[in-house]
Amino acid sequence: MKKEFTVSGMRCTGCETLLKEALQELEGVDAVSVSHAGGSVAVEYDPELISPEAIVAVIGEQGFRVVS
Repeated sequence: MKKEFTVSGMRCTGCETLLKEALQELEGVDAVSVSHAGGSVAVEYDPELISPEAIVAVIGEQGFRVVS
């Protein structure tokens, strides 16, 4: 399954890298694409292993906020 999130607080490529690495470490996440310029995070994941809520929680733990 693929889901895109609008994320605020990303200001540079360092933010992209930090968030991408944190999400890629999660069990059930297959692919991650992050754009600080577009304020977006796209995650391909296995819904049997991880929920969108868990993904949002990790985004928040990294200091960013999901706005939609």
